[in-house]
Amino acid sequence: MSLHSWELQKAIYSALNGNVTGIGGTGNVSVYDDVPEQTSYPYVLMGEETTSNNGTKTLDGLEHTLTIHAWSQYRGRREIKEIMQSIYSLLHDSAITVTGASLVLIRQEFSTTLAENDGITRHGVMRFRVVMFDT
Repeated sequence: MSLHSWELQKAIYSALNGNVTGIGGTGNVSVYDDVPEQTSYPYVLMGEETTSNNGTKTLDGLEHTLTIHAWSQYRGRREIKEIMQSIYSLLHDSAITVTGASLVLIRQEFSTTLAENDGITRHGVMRFRVVMFDT
């Protein structure tokens, strides 16, 4: 059995990179695995991941829980919510290809928006569940 974790991250990045939009569906929002210093807002960060075994007697399989963070300094919550809608549209029930695995499903299971302590920065958190089996 293989974790397929890196291949899954690459597939998610490929689905998001160049495709996440902000207000009114305009502008590409940058997507990062590690945010460079002095990065301007808005941006998306590929976050934490947990993995659990969901194999059967005859198939090796894993369930991944992926967290994706969105950041904005637009006054109000409009931009962060539109970025999160864009991410949802790109990933929820999508048919991404993960090398070495058969994707069963990818579904959004949780999201929240937060105001950071500076009173300006908005932080969106989304969690997706991914079920895959070895091919």
